[in-house]
Amino acid sequence: MPTLPQQFFITAKRFPEKCALKYKQGGAYRDLTFTQVADGIKAVAAALIHLGIKPQDRVAILSENRPEWVSADLSSMLAGAITVPIHTSFSSRLAAEVLKSSGSRFIFVSGRDQLKKILSVMQELASLEKIISLDAERSPTLNEDRFLPWVDFLKLTDENAAFPATSPEDVCTLLYTSGTTGQPKGVMLTHQNFLSNAAAALQVIPFNETDTLLSFLPLSHVYERTGGYYAPLVIAGATIAYAKSLKELSENLLEIKPTAMLAMPRLFERVHDRIWQEFSRKGDIALRAFRWALERKPGTLSHFIADRLIFSKIRNKFGGRLRFAVSGGAALDPHLATFFRKVGLLICEGYGLTETSPVVAVNRPSRVKIGAVGQPIPGVKVKIAADGEILVRGPGVSKGYWQDEKATRELLDEDGWLHTGDLGRLDEEGFLSIVGRKKEMIVTGAGKNVWPEPLEMKLNASKYIQQSLVVGDNQKYLAALIVPDWTALKEFMSAQNRAADDPEILLRDSQVLALYRREIDHATADVAEYERIAKFALLAQEFSPEREEITPTLKLRRRVIADHYKKEIQAMHPARDLS
Repeated sequence: MPTLPQQFFITAKRFPEKCALKYKQGGAYRDLTFTQVADGIKAVAAALIHLGIKPQDRVAILSENRPEWVSADLSSMLAGAITVPIHTSFSSRLAAEVLKSSGSRFIFVSGRDQLKKILSVMQELASLEKIISLDAERSPTLNEDRFLPWVDFLKLTDENAAFPATSPEDVCTLLYTSGTTGQPKGVMLTHQNFLSNAAAALQVIPFNETDTLLSFLPLSHVYERTGGYYAPLVIAGATIAYAKSLKELSENLLEIKPTAMLAMPRLFERVHDRIWQEFSRKGDIALRAFRWALERKPGTLSHFIADRLIFSKIRNKFGGRLRFAVSGGAALDPHLATFFRKVGLLICEGYGLTETSPVVAVNRPSRVKIGAVGQPIPGVKVKIAADGEILVRGPGVSKGYWQDEKATRELLDEDGWLHTGDLGRLDEEGFLSIVGRKKEMIVTGAGKNVWPEPLEMKLNASKYIQQSLVVGDNQKYLAALIVPDWTALKEFMSAQNRAADDPEILLRDSQVLALYRREIDHATADVAEYERIAKFALLAQEFSPEREEITPTLKLRRRVIADHYKKEIQAMHPARDLS
């Protein structure tokens, strides 16, 4: 088996003049061929070696998705180093923790905002020798020997540079988990971990050289790293286009017209809500026509008419060429999957972890079971422990955590099974379903076990609710923190001929509180009595990565949120002492 850079060079020889990467500059997308990208990787690796990088040294990357991310990643590996991606949503404190834990010598940084994060903690980073700016940013506070703009850095390349021998079994990256509980830990992954996982995934998710993907999920996360980069680009030879920004995603979809895409459930939720809002604004006739279309049976003449007149226009918002989409990073509401399937957009939900490189199971485009995360990919074994925990074994499983033997022993047992911390079920056809996180289970005062995520998914399905967090461990009843969807709430107030300018006043309004009581009761009407939400608190501020309340893949960091909203939780559970 080759290493990741070697595999890229093999693919580049197959498709030398084919477009590998697209990036937007000056209002238009520009192309880089496989040959151009390969030459760039070698040039950057040579410059790193000139600066004194040694095998197994750590090189950090703090940047949004762009061609230089690929260059920094594969060139560092070509020079024998270990890459350490840092989520751009990390605070300067979390970024400093990653850099200190990994002992990174160099860091590639994009833009002024990310550079400021590093500059603010430079005094704490004894091991950090070089900041390489991917842009023309210069720093007046750093000596020139510690700072290099990209253009100056590339001048250091040497055509005669000798690249060190590397093995597929070498650790090639440290991926710091964003940590829903506790501090981030550095997951060690090898070339073999990534390539075996990507190759197995490609057997069931058929990316090929004719595909074009639009990349907008962070490359610092393993989901996009393997599924949206290594598998389609490095192995399959597909074209990857980078979205300019999330704000411009709708425009970029129309420009690129992707044939496949990776996304998280939140994107599908937003698109779903916007579709309904658009039809609602058009009036009752349009809304009735849309509901009629959703009820048509596939294969009938009426469905053909509905597809031509309505559904095709929805698909065109994704560019009109999308064969399928993959959803990961969090649970996908089955109602969303069903809705998009009706409009002709196939969503294949999957499941994985950073520690498994990441794909464990995924629905195949040819065989989707809504509500499940698919069947294990080739070479990966899954079993359910006596307590319901999902255990995984296979070539993509990590060696463990960087310089953390205790956590590694908790992760991997003596037989090589990785303990995921997730609870799940396997059905008779081998489809895996996720129940919830083992550590996030709520045990009520009556001893009932409640998994909050399915309840939160039900709550978030309301058009009036953007985010929610269910609490109630060791309490008589469950309660919830609710972040309103402000667009929907303001529309509600407008329909009541009421002002909706001040959020703080709005959240105490009796009509608003009554609205949310109805929405919560409706969303949880089919759950057990002990799973009902007895009390709730409306929040003016959404959970955000900047406040370290959610991970880059939008998972809730429950302990952090509970700490930030102690007073609100205590008011809902007055007998509980949260101090």
